[in-house]
Amino acid sequence: MNTTHTLKRIITGALLSGGLAVAGFGLGEGTAQADPIGPKHWCPGEEPVPKTGNHITDPLNWDWTVCHTYYIVLPGQGNVSSMIWDGDNPPGPPPSPPAIFHTQDECMRAVGFICIFAPS
Repeated sequence: MNTTHTLKRIITGALLSGGLAVAGFGLGEGTAQADPIGPKHWCPGEEPVPKTGNHITDPLNWDWTVCHTYYIVLPGQGNVSSMIWDGDNPPGPPPSPPAIFHTQDECMRAVGFICIFAPS
């Protein structure tokens, strides 16, 4: 068994894995977030609005005798249910988390040569 060859493979694998992990540090800025789904429309007599979450503990709370224009939003952003926004102007997605490293120099100071994948 060639111990040197095995050791080289282990080191190469560790460096590549570390490089890929560091590449993810800069993804905070510019990562796409889910936008509200819609507009959708519902009127009395139509099939019920798709259930979002638990319809027993988070029921849709609106006037069932009139038509509605609604959006499916992220959990906790709804105004008639946790995930349903009734009306115009639904809330947008929350802001993206900040990047750990803003420049390649910051990354180089923190983790060294693996930063070839960091934003420049």
